Amino acid sequence: MKSLKRSLRGFTLIELLVVISIIAILASLAIPAVTSALTRGQMTQTLNNARQLHLATQTMSMDTTTSGDGVSWTFNMSNPSTALGVQAFSQALIDGKYLTGPDLRKIFSAPGVAPAGTNFTAATIAFKIIATSDNSPSDQPFVFTKNLTPGSPLSSTGVPYGDKGFVLFRKGGDGGMFTRPQDSTNTNVIGTNNSLTNLT
Repeated sequence: MKSLKRSLRGFTLIELLVVISIIAILASLAIPAVTSALTRGQMTQTLNNARQLHLATQTMSMDTTTSGDGVSWTFNMSNPSTALGVQAFSQALIDGKYLTGPDLRKIFSAPGVAPAGTNFTAATIAFKIIATSDNSPSDQPFVFTKNLTPGSPLSSTGVPYGDKGFVLFRKGGDGGMFTRPQDSTNTNVIGTNNSLTNLT
């Protein structure tokens, strides 16, 4: 009878506190790893979005070069010295059937940024799009996440990825996902042209 009573005894308060402490320590170690993996996955999707935007724009530019009208990169061929705004650039992609409105809405989205409808503006999309012409060098950045200002440190409050990293795609078709904050000021990554003009 004595042994039966002993086997029915529950955990002591000390034992419960030890178990809870161990679980809390394991959770505190796991959460940053899970958060980092989630951010990397989101940035990979954003890089794919930048690639899609680049391919559509490059195709539009090649068609324009052939026909001599329309939009070449982000410039209006009827006035080649004038860069378009984000809305006009987006409309050119949609009108030329290079992308649909819903496709562009997905491309322009990132965590914390979700454009409504197809009235895209520089303030409502996740990217900065750079005024790019046929004469622009291939290493010039074409599109990058809004939290990046080339040559400046990343801000922890910058949308969409704060100081966790950024996505950049160049005119030549190369780009990447950069997770080291110091890369935002690295001329080997960004290039030496820090006086880039964003589409408005």
